[in-house]
Amino acid sequence: MLPSEPTVAGFDNQNSALLVSASLQETLADLAEKVSAMVDVPTLAPCANPAGSTACLDTFARAFARKAFGRSPTADEVKNLMTVAAVGTSYANAVQLIVELILQSPQMLYQTQLGVDAPKSGATVRLTQQEVASALSFLLTGARPNEPLLQAADQGRLTTAAEIKAQAARLIATPRAQQQLRIFVSGWVNMGGVADAPKNAVTFPSFTPAIAAAMQEEFDAFVDTNVAGGQGTLASLTTATSTHVPAALAPIYGTEFAGGTLSAKHRTGILSLPAVLTYHSADQHSGPIERGLLVRRQMLCMDIPAPPPSVLQQVAAHPIDANDKARTTRMKYEQHKTEPFCAACHVMFDAIGFGMEEMDGIGRYRTMENNLPVDTGGTLNGTDVDGAFSGVAELSARLAKSQQFATCFVHQFFRFAEARTPDDTDQCTIDSWAKAFGDNGGHINDLIASYVSDPTFALRKEDR
Repeated sequence: MLPSEPTVAGFDNQNSALLVSASLQETLADLAEKVSAMVDVPTLAPCANPAGSTACLDTFARAFARKAFGRSPTADEVKNLMTVAAVGTSYANAVQLIVELILQSPQMLYQTQLGVDAPKSGATVRLTQQEVASALSFLLTGARPNEPLLQAADQGRLTTAAEIKAQAARLIATPRAQQQLRIFVSGWVNMGGVADAPKNAVTFPSFTPAIAAAMQEEFDAFVDTNVAGGQGTLASLTTATSTHVPAALAPIYGTEFAGGTLSAKHRTGILSLPAVLTYHSADQHSGPIERGLLVRRQMLCMDIPAPPPSVLQQVAAHPIDANDKARTTRMKYEQHKTEPFCAACHVMFDAIGFGMEEMDGIGRYRTMENNLPVDTGGTLNGTDVDGAFSGVAELSARLAKSQQFATCFVHQFFRFAEARTPDDTDQCTIDSWAKAFGDNGGHINDLIASYVSDPTFALRKEDR
């Protein structure tokens, strides 16, 4: 029932896009009503008295609110819950009303950062222990704190950087953290679900739901393996070869998957995965523009503005003919060089996408297209690892040596963790984390540790 969150450059948690409309409020209220009607009351709110009791309702209201709010409810909040419960026609109905109220309450729906001090304009405010616990848990598990973390907060054991880092290390080892880290990596490469990639059924008849599911399975396994619960490195994500290849992908990999082991000749790093190549391509061809923009925007953090309306009009007047079988995709798009309304921008990313042309629109390696040899020579420019490359593996190897690439990865983690785009005042922090990240071998858990141990993790500027 919930609508999809808007995605901004790969991430769906960016505060600039998360607005609460009247229709969303109505949806949340409707959802709370439907879920509460499905409650198995004897399991969720057991009571020794078959008819229920005020004491059982009070116990349930406090326990359920604690899980939903990420802290124990205040006396006033409990009073409000019990007032609503009193309207119930039975114990079961009273429990359902409590559930319905909590599921649409602001304490449940929002992560508060109000702090412990009275508001003073411009002052630095320290988050409460429970707010620190929620910030840490949402970052690493995508959910409210579990009971051990709540107990640590209640006991004041989230005060120092060392205490917070210790809790972070515990959370990183949980299955929910694995899923959350996968969400971060997916956002880093601006990936949605592979099954959502639009593909022309005539051009790519072999792109079936089963193939899409297998691509997604391989992508998830690759990320899990190379993030390794935070122990993994950026270098591994960039240059490792997939080791979990579902049998359904045999038609995609072909001879590259001989003997049950994937060849690393052309398949190193996350950019070589069929899931990424499929998602970042066009519906009828390999999409060199999309792939070049992926590297420029997401992996090198270069600002490539959207084309202005005047350019879009020119593009519409000079379309690329997807049905032209006399030229390769690269040949068609090289016309950007001769069109002044295209050349100024396309020079920044076309040459990167051209270097990935060995992979077709669903990630199959190829040497020919339309009975013509595929030119897979690419170029990186305007980076700290400029130069020519040929194919995805060489591109990945070049990026793995780039400090700009590593700093961009830290930048993307900052966006994910803070749910916002960094501003100029954040750059020193990002550079500091990036240096530590590189000096320590590029381990994901070291990046997380830098973030949660930074003083600003538990501090906010009063802006009410």
